[in-house]
Amino acid sequence: MTTRHTGQPARRGRGRPRGPGTEATAATRERIVSAAAELFAERGFHATPMTAVAEASGLSQSGLLHHFPSKEGLLAEVLRARDVRDLATLATGRDRAPRGWEVWDDMTRLVRLNSDREGLVRLFTSLAGEAVEPDHPGHGWLGEHHRSAVEALAVALREAVADGTADPAVPADSLARQAVALTDGLQVQWLMRPDEVDMAGDFAAFVEGVRTRWTP
Repeated sequence: MTTRHTGQPARRGRGRPRGPGTEATAATRERIVSAAAELFAERGFHATPMTAVAEASGLSQSGLLHHFPSKEGLLAEVLRARDVRDLATLATGRDRAPRGWEVWDDMTRLVRLNSDREGLVRLFTSLAGEAVEPDHPGHGWLGEHHRSAVEALAVALREAVADGTADPAVPADSLARQAVALTDGLQVQWLMRPDEVDMAGDFAAFVEGVRTRWTP
């Protein structure tokens, strides 16, 4: 949900320098992840064979398995890439981690961004429906995804209390759970009725209601 910036450039290791081969490998992996994300969203994880991912990526089966030996590993990378992309988008133009109500504003921004990313929303809702099963490869990710989102929003409300911008009586944990549940539910309703459901507007109204009720 949040990320921190040190302001220091990343250090490169002393291994072999990046070259055309390394860049080509990264581009191929990115193409595979993009194709897998779309197919997983359309068909579901279990219903999507690796052969379909290979075909959509323009690779042979052996070529795909060279980069991702298992479908479970590919799913993990699809989910990781989704979260990394969201964090990078929210961090744009910011030199510090968000605090207090800024975190809730970021959540509102993310819901608004998702209104233009039907494929990613479909992927999440499809996988979430499957990943509630303990033996699903995305089960651990889903639990951590929800836990970290709730924690970030709850901590943000406690920071707002410390900063004097939220009432000390604010039920931080409960409101955080409600916010995460609302985003999930709105995504499903929006996918079902995109012309009728204003996902971003509804969530923004919820956040504004929370802010109005609990700002001293």
